[in-house]
Amino acid sequence: MKKLGFTLIELLVVIAIIAILAAILFPVFAQARERARAITCLSNQKQIGLALMQYVQDNDEYFCPANYATGGWATEIRWYDAVDPYIKNGSKAGSGHKDGRDGVWHCPSFPSNQNANYGVHEYVFPGAIGGNGELATPVTPISAMNAPADLIVVAEKGQNDGDSGSTNGNSSWPFMNAAEKYWTDTVLPTPGVTRGKDYSVDNTGNPDSAEPHNCDYPLRAGGPLWSNYGGCSTMPRYRHQGTCSMLFADGHAKAMKAGSVNWYKNVYDATVFSIAGQPPLH
Repeated sequence: MKKLGFTLIELLVVIAIIAILAAILFPVFAQARERARAITCLSNQKQIGLALMQYVQDNDEYFCPANYATGGWATEIRWYDAVDPYIKNGSKAGSGHKDGRDGVWHCPSFPSNQNANYGVHEYVFPGAIGGNGELATPVTPISAMNAPADLIVVAEKGQNDGDSGSTNGNSSWPFMNAAEKYWTDTVLPTPGVTRGKDYSVDNTGNPDSAEPHNCDYPLRAGGPLWSNYGGCSTMPRYRHQGTCSMLFADGHAKAMKAGSVNWYKNVYDATVFSIAGQPPLH
C-alpha cells in the first residue's frame, strides 16, 4: 500500500533537526548582526574623525571644547555642535543645539537614544559651564601632542543616568575620562613593571568607584543624576564582541579590544596633561 504521509516519529525527527540547526545558526546570526553594528559604529567614528580634522585645520590646529555655556546647562553647546558644520549629520534638539544622539553620532549598539554616545578626551577637549564661559584649561593644539597617532581622543562610552527632562533630552557626559586612577593599577611608573594595564573593562584596581566600568547605567528621571562620573558613563564601552570603536588624534579610527588600551601610550600625553594642569609623572 502506498504511503500517504509522514509518521509521528519522522515528524519528530525533522522538528528535532530544525531545532538543532536553529540553535546552531541563531548565535551566528546574532554575531553577524553585531559585527554589522560594529562596522557602522567604526564608520561613524571615521566620519567624525574627518570632520574633526577639518575643524582643527580651520582653527589653527586647535581642538574644540567638549562643552561651553555662559548661562548654565540650558545654553550648553557641545563638541558635536562645533564639528557639525563639517559633517551636517544628525538632528537638533528644541534648544537648536545638536543632539549628538542620531546619524553618525549614534552607535547602533547603544542601549537608548541618549546623547553623547561618544565621549571626547577630557583634557584634550576641556569644558566650561556657567560663569563667564572661561574654559577650565586651555584647548590643546594637535601640534603640541607628542604622538597624535597613538592618542585616543574619542571613544564610545557607557550610558549615564541622565535627566530625561533636560533641555536636550536624556543627557550624558560628553567626556571620556582620562584620569590615570580610573585606568591603571598604579599612579607611578615602576621600573621593570608592565605599566598602563587597561582597567577600563572592570573596576579592578580602581579605588574610587564601586561600579564596573564596562556597563550601561539605567536611565532615570529622578536623582541622583550624572552620578557615575568616572564609572561606566565616562569610560569606553566594549559592546562589539569585546571591542570598542575609538578615534585617534590624527583622525584614524580603530576597534580596540578590551584590555588592549595602554593608558601611558593611548590616553596620557605629557604636553596635554601639562596644559590641563595635571601633575607630571615621576
